[in-house]
Amino acid sequence: MTKERIRRYLGACVAASLLAMLAGLAVAQEAGKPMTIRLEPKALAGVDTGKAVVVKGRAGRTPQRFLLEGISYMNPVGVVLRPVEAGDEVALSITKYAWNQPLREGSTDEAPLRFLFRTEGEFQVSVSADEADTPYRLLVWVGEETKPDFAPVVVDASAFDGGGGFPWTWAVIGLLVLAVAVMAVLMMRRKRT
Repeated sequence: MTKERIRRYLGACVAASLLAMLAGLAVAQEAGKPMTIRLEPKALAGVDTGKAVVVKGRAGRTPQRFLLEGISYMNPVGVVLRPVEAGDEVALSITKYAWNQPLREGSTDEAPLRFLFRTEGEFQVSVSADEADTPYRLLVWVGEETKPDFAPVVVDASAFDGGGGFPWTWAVIGLLVLAVAVMAVLMMRRKRT
């Protein structure tokens, strides 16, 4: 075999395998069933704190679905959706477990649609529009983990002067206990006689 034939043969094999992979993807995704895209927020230029991911897409009647995982309840989350062209309406729904049970939903009017929340684990975002090929921009921001400032539960004894209160307070309490004891003894003697 000549080098030219080997190159053509390898090129044909690569093209056939790519075609087979694309056909497999088309068969795997049923017609009309939305595909879920896993998003991974990363540090972005212009975003001072936290991580973000920007999606540029075109929405239609079949929702475009996005999934974010590994979120801690201590991370604030923000989701912003805006249409590219003024006057376009794009719908957004945020779900936790089932795609058909949105916890928050809305659509863009003239202003971008914003949702701020906290969640644990994962959440899902669906974007759709009544008109096909409606361009949109989706921003998902995951903030830095907030660390609450709790006072320590156990305090070192050396932090205190060791006093148990004022001495006259203990003297008054001792006298009251003694008076109650004397009165109890006197009352017991009276009942016996």
